Amino acid sequence: MVRRHSSSWLWLGCFLVFVFLTGLYQYAFTWSYAEYYTHWGPSVPLRPLINELKAGQDVSVRPVNEFAYPYTYSSTEKCDSKESVRLMYVVKSALENFDKRTGIRNSWGFEHRFSDVEIRTVFLVGIHPSETQLQKLLEKEIEEHKDIVQASFFDSYFNNTLKTMMGLHWTYHYCQNVKYFLFVDDDYYVSTRNMLRFLRDPVHYPQYLEKYVVTAMNEYREDLFAGYVFESSLPIRWVFSKWYITLDEYPYSRWPPYVTAGAYVLSRKSLEDLYFGSIYTNYFRFDDIFLGMAAKKAEIKPFHHKDFYFHKKLYDIEGYKWVIASHGFDDPKELMNVWSEQRSAGNA
Repeated sequence: MVRRHSSSWLWLGCFLVFVFLTGLYQYAFTWSYAEYYTHWGPSVPLRPLINELKAGQDVSVRPVNEFAYPYTYSSTEKCDSKESVRLMYVVKSALENFDKRTGIRNSWGFEHRFSDVEIRTVFLVGIHPSETQLQKLLEKEIEEHKDIVQASFFDSYFNNTLKTMMGLHWTYHYCQNVKYFLFVDDDYYVSTRNMLRFLRDPVHYPQYLEKYVVTAMNEYREDLFAGYVFESSLPIRWVFSKWYITLDEYPYSRWPPYVTAGAYVLSRKSLEDLYFGSIYTNYFRFDDIFLGMAAKKAEIKPFHHKDFYFHKKLYDIEGYKWVIASHGFDDPKELMNVWSEQRSAGNA
């Protein structure tokens, strides 16, 4: 009997040590924290500050998170157009992903896909100070394509928030004549045709095409911030997870509503508001959560659409008919094959 009780206490002790070492105990303590995110930065109304900043006036509260890294290459000529640009692809790419960028240029990122629609494509990268050969290859790529935006921060997964901030900063300051921006990772399939269809009527896509319903097509929806939206998601407190976050880092039990950062579309007006929201939001290492915080600060409500896939949608020709974006295309050859097949089917 004594031995049985000793064994039980041993197992209980091992379990408690496991819970402590893995951080799972934090789930039990979240009841004492605010359930829903409120703010992550100065608790002041944003709109008056935006108006003051746009007017060049001194602001009562200074920005807390401006993008301060100098551009190595800015490629601002991408926004030098007398014509209004309907859509700009802003692709987050890793410095070494030369093949992926080539695949995108030759598929959905091809700027002359439609002769009557102005489209631009740029790639965002950081630097690897020790990889001088990579930088030389990148410089040749820039000379040939002139579509790389590079700033001098270290290019790594957990600097994706910096890359996102760079994208907001660059597009806000240099791309006044672009109507819509799709921010997207370089391992995505995108249908330009469906993206343009979506922008004509986001709320009714694709029903207005499937049912041939005549609806009022919006030339420009100024408050658009759309993608695959997560509502009321829980932070991960499992210490071995790639996305582990401590209670000290994030003292709330739920994330704000956020769009998965792999693919999301912004109107010019929403981009401006999100940019100002971002500079008044404290830095956070998860880029999609950071954008959710900035959007809440700017009072932008993310719009959810199921045809933005944050995972890899199982491929078949008919199944991709209405897909706008799908994750999981690390292989440029696979991307080219799928895009070519969908273009032939009239879906890309």
